[in-house]
Amino acid sequence: MSEKKSSTDAGEPLALGIDIGGTAIKAGIVKICGDVVETFHQPSPRTPSTLRDFVSSILKRAPHPVCGIGIGCKGIIDVSSTRVQSSPGDLRFLEGQLLSDVIATDVPVCAENDARTALLAEVLWGAAHGRRNVVMLTLGTGVGGAVLLDGSMLRGMTGVAGHLGHVTVDPGGELCICGNYGCLETLFSSRAIESAYWAHLHRAAATQLSVDAAGHLPNTEAIFRAAAEGDECARYVVDRALEHLASAIVSFMHIFDPEIFILGGNIAAAGPALIAPIEDKIARRTKTMLGRQVPIMFQKIVGYGGVAGAAGLVFLQQGLLTI
Repeated sequence: MSEKKSSTDAGEPLALGIDIGGTAIKAGIVKICGDVVETFHQPSPRTPSTLRDFVSSILKRAPHPVCGIGIGCKGIIDVSSTRVQSSPGDLRFLEGQLLSDVIATDVPVCAENDARTALLAEVLWGAAHGRRNVVMLTLGTGVGGAVLLDGSMLRGMTGVAGHLGHVTVDPGGELCICGNYGCLETLFSSRAIESAYWAHLHRAAATQLSVDAAGHLPNTEAIFRAAAEGDECARYVVDRALEHLASAIVSFMHIFDPEIFILGGNIAAAGPALIAPIEDKIARRTKTMLGRQVPIMFQKIVGYGGVAGAAGLVFLQQGLLTI
């Protein structure tokens, strides 16, 4: 499925940005100013050939040739080779693969972790433009993280640095997809919140929400809404999740001393209602060390931010943009 948004000039540099998620894959033709000209999406691929066919079909529809392809993908990505070192869960079929080989095109291909591409979009065109020290959390099915440190994206020796969703928040907590226990992702993510609410349903607690006729469990958006409407179980689940999120944010602020802290992803679409209950608590717990209140902002480039950031990889690699 695709959607056209704006026109392009024949000589204007364009890049194809691709964001491979666990449930959906998004792509877009992106201008050097960050505008997404045309968007594409479909359910996430489950084989390399499905991914290849998706990209090939988009390249045939581009208004004029793209100068490169940028890919944001969940997991640990070797940016020098585009190899997927590790991607647990639904995208495990990509482990060990060079994304440039999977795409199999003559167009230059570059790749990066998807949370870093989301942050890159904010650095180039969004809330973090002009900043040199920024932390971002992407809150969705899982929890992604990325850090801009002194103007450079933090990667570490093997590309693991910045995976903030896998910081231990509860040492006695549940097993995480990464192999650790009690990660932030196990306590504040769509899966974690929905699972916690399901536990109340399973115990036959008094809840406003229920499993629908098709067997679907209440989703995170419905649970947040029910909490605001007085559902005691939903309020307990949301309050507990927010406590863990606040603890993690406090730690990240102390570690990285950022200029701003950005929240993105599907859950962050709740906007101020998400952070308002814990913002004062975060400020109170960080002001002694930091001596200031770090602004908590929301992702400016929403929906296709990861796509724009992936295209930004191309523009940076080819020297058309700089951070």
